[in-house]
Amino acid sequence: MVNKMKIITLSANTSWYLYNFRKSTITRFIKEGYKVICISPKDDHTNNLINLGCEWFNLKMNNKGSNPFSDMKIIFRLLFLYIKFKPVASFHFTIKNNIYGTWAAFISNTPAINNISGLGTAFIRKGLTSSIVRMLYRSSQPFAKRIYCQNEEDYNLLIEKNLIHENKLYLLPGSGVDIKRFKPYLSVNDDRLFRFLYVGRLLADKGLFELIEAMENINLEKPKCSLWICGFTNSDNISAISERDIKNWKSIPNIKWIKPNNEIENVMKNVDCVVLPSYREGMPRSLLEAGAMGLPSVTTDVPGCRNIIQSGVNGFLCEAKNSKSLELAMLKMLNMSQKDILRMGNTARNIVVKKFDEKIVIDTAMDALKSVENN
Repeated sequence: MVNKMKIITLSANTSWYLYNFRKSTITRFIKEGYKVICISPKDDHTNNLINLGCEWFNLKMNNKGSNPFSDMKIIFRLLFLYIKFKPVASFHFTIKNNIYGTWAAFISNTPAINNISGLGTAFIRKGLTSSIVRMLYRSSQPFAKRIYCQNEEDYNLLIEKNLIHENKLYLLPGSGVDIKRFKPYLSVNDDRLFRFLYVGRLLADKGLFELIEAMENINLEKPKCSLWICGFTNSDNISAISERDIKNWKSIPNIKWIKPNNEIENVMKNVDCVVLPSYREGMPRSLLEAGAMGLPSVTTDVPGCRNIIQSGVNGFLCEAKNSKSLELAMLKMLNMSQKDILRMGNTARNIVVKKFDEKIVIDTAMDALKSVENN
């Protein structure tokens, strides 16, 4: 055990992110004797972080804003906390925290360990915002000790665009998945409609407009399937779905809306396939969790998604931003026999166990921590 006074900070743009994607890593740090401080905006998951045994400090930020001058407060807030607590390492997640947290860490002489979970909306959408984000990455990341990304295409892009030097960049299998918590559940599909499930933020960049259109076309003549949507609004994101669109979608037959919860495995055990028509991902947790549950997935042939799903092996791939291609992929899944769906789900489980066990991610975080402590 290490000295209990040694402090580690974790910072992200939501408490939700830290709790849902880094809970096991936080638990491991605490078990190893470190004091963990989480720095993030207050939301419904803040108390969950505190209940893990963390200290939590508020970080006010506008996730939708793209003006770096208005974000200077983030740097000063993090700098204040790093000087006050003198952490042995600061772990940063999500774009603004990776950028501004690195500068604050450098000024305070705190080793920064960054995780680029995906290149996000700012990279998907071309224009001034994307240019600013690239410039900020290029100017901030040389000051980090280690940087992790979650798929080979992001890895290569970050190097090719001279955003991060190769000697600081490492590849991780996403945030991993708890294969003991997420495990196959044998459900009986009697005469009910086939159930697709979407899990994630309600964003246009997740392909939700294409998904709704595909669903309506599939069920145009008669109901063939249902769609369960377990998502939450994120009004701070420029890609957020409007309340008007959500209200209209709720009137569509055979679409079931499920309130977001911390036990998504209890939702997944009642569906047949997960669907994620995203425009780009880092390493999508919903596909990993689906695979661990023994579920096949329908997703897009884009970075992150295609690093998990192999078409015809553990799911089907379709073209991004193309509702017809998505519809055809969903119909392929619908027309498979129960035996073939079960085989595909078993393959999905085996792939996740072999490549995406969260133990890999947790051990890597410990290794990064030991590395900066020993330097």
